[in-house]
This record gives sequence, structure tokens and C-alpha cells, in this order.
Amino acid sequence: MLSIGKSGGLLVLTGVMTLLMITMGIWQLSRADEKRLLLQEWQQRRNISLALNEALSMQTPFGYRLEVSGVYLAGGDLFLDNQIESGRVGYRLIRPLQTRYGLLAVDTGWWPADPDRRKLPQVPSPEGTVQLSGNIIRLYVPPLSLGEVPFEPRLRRVSGLEQIRIEQIWGQQALPFVLKLGVEKDDWQPVVMGPERHIGYAVQWFAMTLAIWVAAAWCYRRRDEA
Repeated sequence: MLSIGKSGGLLVLTGVMTLLMITMGIWQLSRADEKRLLLQEWQQRRNISLALNEALSMQTPFGYRLEVSGVYLAGGDLFLDNQIESGRVGYRLIRPLQTRYGLLAVDTGWWPADPDRRKLPQVPSPEGTVQLSGNIIRLYVPPLSLGEVPFEPRLRRVSGLEQIRIEQIWGQQALPFVLKLGVEKDDWQPVVMGPERHIGYAVQWFAMTLAIWVAAAWCYRRRDEA
């Protein structure tokens, strides 16, 4: 038998949990909408080419193709850590391309990691002017960070591509986006988790809300029968 105090506490707890779970469910639905719009934008833009000055004049140039030429900054290679491809851990090789507007971070592709963390992939270094064509993506910033990891020049390994950080490493101004090569080859998309996953999580939150109310109703029914 529930006392009046316990009954009121259960009602308050049920209300608070309901508000929290509905809020989480609605947030997941909003994230699904954002991802859906981002994928639509990507499909519309991925085959439209821009020049570098056109991209820099736009507030959100992400997704468009970019045709650019320049020379890679000698000794500027960075290995973006913890990049998974086909279930294997590796790196994205990021190279700084010298342009008249600043250094452009170029994601040249994935390389497998050696079991010995002290060894980095042996990659060829192109010489002279290169002609590049790829798609513009956002600078990679890890969603969670336990603090800034000191950069070791010998290893050239980074956990993210924050603009201020790479400017400090490269010693020059960097552009606010990345040129990703090989998009057509690996069928890359700008989202890790698609909208359907967010919808699934939203359904789970709403289902838990219903379960809480069923449990609360059962408790109240037992109180009335006692």
C-alpha cells in the first residue's frame, strides 16, 4: 500500500522522467531532420565545382567540389588518428597545400596503422605543383576530448583538425575547411550516423516513457486495491 507521501513522490518522479525522455526523443527527431537535410545538401552539391575564391566567399561551402592547384608544404604531413575503415584502425593522411589564400588541409586518404604505435605509415611525398579535385568538408573536431594532447613533431600525429591547432603546427594561416580526395571511390558521406538511427533512438525514448506510465499505473492500481 502506497502512502499519500509516497504516492505523490511517485507521481513527481514519473512526471520528471517523462519530461526528460520526451525531450530526448524530440531531440533525436530533430537530429534526424538535420542529418536528412545534410545528406540532401550533399547529394545536390557534390558534383557542382567551385574555384577556391568562390568557396571562401561562401558561408557554408561544404559539399561542393573544389578544383585547386598548389604545392604541398614540405614536412607538413599530419596523421589524423583513430580513423576506422573496414573495421581496421588507421590514419587519415592530411597534407597542407600552399595556396594564395593560406594553407588548405587536404585529406589524401586512409592508411593502416602499425601495431607498434611508434611507427607511422611510409607514404610517398609528391614534388612540384599538384592539380587536385575533391569535395569540401568541415574541419574534423572530435566530439569528446579529455584535454589537449601535446603534439610531437617526430610522430606528426593529431587527434583533430581544429583550425587554431593546425595553424600552430604549420606556422601559417589555414583555411576553414578540408579538401577530401577520393569521395567517388569510397562513396563517402558527411554523416557517421544516419537519420534512421536517430529515429530508432527516438522510438526507444518514447517507448520507455510509455513503460514508465504503465508501471506507475500498475502501482496506483495496487494501492487502490489494497
